[in-house]
Amino acid sequence: MMKLDKILVALCGVLTFTLCGCDASDLVSQPGSDGALAVRLAARGMSEGDATDAESQVNALVACRFENGILSEVFESLLPDVDGVCHLRPSQMGGRVFFLANATDAVDVGALQPGVTTLEHFRQLEATVGDMTGQGILMTGVLTLSPDMPLQVSLALERSVARIDLDASFEGVEVKRVVIKGISETGYVNAQDTGGSPSDSEFADWSKTFEDDAPFKNSKSTLCYVAEQDGRSHDVEIEVDIDGAWHRLKTKLPAVRRNTVYTLKVYGKGADVRVEVLSEGWESGLSSESALQSGGWIDREASVLPEGGRLSEAGDTVYVPAHRNQMQLVLKTGADVDVRVQGRAYGVVVDLAPVSRTARFAVDVSCLSRLPGSIQEYIYLDLYERQVQVGRVVLSFRPSPVRVEGLVRFDTDSICDFARYVDGRLATFTLEDGKVMRLEFDAAEEPWLRLDEGPQANSYYLEGGWKPNAPNADGRVQTGKLVVSDADGRNTEVYVVKRQNWGLPVVNINGVWWCKYNLRGHVKDFAAQILVKDDPAAQAGVSVADYLKTCSDDDFLAALGDQYQGGNPEGLKLAYDGANFYYEGYQDHVNAAYDFGALEAASMAPDGYEVPDYDDFRFFSWGNDCALGYGSHSFNNQLGQHLSYTITERTVTFKGGNYGPINIYDFDYEGNHWVMSGLGHQWNASAGSLSKMMVLMATSGRSGKTWMLEGYPANSPQGRATWIKYADHNQHKTRTIRCVKTPVNYIYR
Repeated sequence: MMKLDKILVALCGVLTFTLCGCDASDLVSQPGSDGALAVRLAARGMSEGDATDAESQVNALVACRFENGILSEVFESLLPDVDGVCHLRPSQMGGRVFFLANATDAVDVGALQPGVTTLEHFRQLEATVGDMTGQGILMTGVLTLSPDMPLQVSLALERSVARIDLDASFEGVEVKRVVIKGISETGYVNAQDTGGSPSDSEFADWSKTFEDDAPFKNSKSTLCYVAEQDGRSHDVEIEVDIDGAWHRLKTKLPAVRRNTVYTLKVYGKGADVRVEVLSEGWESGLSSESALQSGGWIDREASVLPEGGRLSEAGDTVYVPAHRNQMQLVLKTGADVDVRVQGRAYGVVVDLAPVSRTARFAVDVSCLSRLPGSIQEYIYLDLYERQVQVGRVVLSFRPSPVRVEGLVRFDTDSICDFARYVDGRLATFTLEDGKVMRLEFDAAEEPWLRLDEGPQANSYYLEGGWKPNAPNADGRVQTGKLVVSDADGRNTEVYVVKRQNWGLPVVNINGVWWCKYNLRGHVKDFAAQILVKDDPAAQAGVSVADYLKTCSDDDFLAALGDQYQGGNPEGLKLAYDGANFYYEGYQDHVNAAYDFGALEAASMAPDGYEVPDYDDFRFFSWGNDCALGYGSHSFNNQLGQHLSYTITERTVTFKGGNYGPINIYDFDYEGNHWVMSGLGHQWNASAGSLSKMMVLMATSGRSGKTWMLEGYPANSPQGRATWIKYADHNQHKTRTIRCVKTPVNYIYR
């Protein structure tokens, strides 16, 4: 038997061809030659733009016919023509023929011995990812032979590996490192009944680090190929730099299946800093084996198709429109043929019933309207005769003409209810030609949504807006309607978007919207915070500084908020045991990964807000170590902007104990005031380990350091005054959280 590598040398420049993409409906039979079996090959699950030519290219092709569980013959020199059609002449029209494309490195064909090699052994062949991708992407398919089968058939090949892509297309997002946990380098060549990895697989982390001078940004590309895995999910960590701030994003890959593209999409817009996994591309069907695709199973005259639906010329595929519809298909089958339904599609119900005293099946199909953002879906009617598949009918359900990308997901009632506060870019809609989209609001509703021109023709950005200091931002539901219609207003479709509207009191300082009060309670719980409608200073008709100077000690304590440790969203309340102050729930050890500087800025803040970074705080200083002194002064910050400030000391009693002095810092820039005051931090669990006038501010973006207001009593004998500084502090120490509003594109008044 000639070795495969020798064959490839002889065929250099002749054998290479690229398979076209297809679904089951595209497989057009080609005539054989001299009675040979003609098989047209195509790549399963391909659509335009899903793969490179290299991923559809066949550089070598062999086939193995098994009968009664034993290898009968090997076809080593298959020569597909320019249309992807190869011809083979099996000695018997029985058994199953397994096709291997690009298996040069993965399979030693010379070791497969007719009459010796078992099907079980062949099905269990293993290979590394490197071997399955070294000479093109390894693809497999299987064809069941029978004496009465047509001599012109089509076969879909399935890739033996999965592909993982990385998408970091948002401006300002730079990926530094990607780690995928627990990946096996070895996989099965042929698809298994239940997927999975070989029993002796070793699992290790896969990682890729991008050089500092060449980060991954503004791009989408293939990250790696991986073997099909054993069904477990895989933790993924992605380290990114977003506008100068470091983030560690985490997600999970689902069970990794062959012939599937998984995209790690990094979002870095406003508060929407995250990564999600999209599964798409190669995979379009549910079957792990390519089945015989014979046409003409649908009786055209007896069937009733939906309005706008059509039947393929081969009579084996129904293209179903996106609107609500019903249809009945009548299948031409033999008396011993059984029909099995494979796959699922949204809102589709399939009922099968044999037609009395005829060799036919009636298939009743009902469909709901496809929702925006839906994908092309398929249901397969597989035909079996005596447990052998003899054909397939494909129901191809067209997606909604409204494509949507982003956060918006509509339910079966055409409603997207976020059930929380959300703003920023919510979605991108793309409509078919001739369609338009507009927004409608009830008379009493504010225009909290806005449609902007999208990135291409007939597309729209949906922006969720924010209204500063809105008194009605108290958790009430806001509703908007997206109306899609023809340009003349006919054929309208209405989709509803809802959110809870929450808002915190803010002040604009040099373009940054600073919250007026520190966080308290759970960081994500708006109801625990001081809301706009409850702003105590506004209710008293005084400035925040004057309120903090004059309110009761209990009200002062409430306004100062809680203390926080990184990774714990629950606020730590001040307590007093009769001798010492401390914070309830303080943990003596906090993992370094939960340092505020390592966390996502939005992770320890309410939705739509974030922990300030170095530059946010730097505005209120002229360096990283600034002596403020006491009383009133002015200075030029690092950007040359002029600020004035007043420091007021107040002595308080909390929880029945003498807490001592607390400073109130009132910074004035162009008449707008940033008023800062807070409880001192706790540094360990020992009694008395609380620095009452050392306010550590939660600071995003740089581990191990934080901004702080270092205070000393005005009557301090050392005369150490007060400072604002950026200094080293470990992650165990508690922090005061004063949020800033995450920037949005749309602010409505």
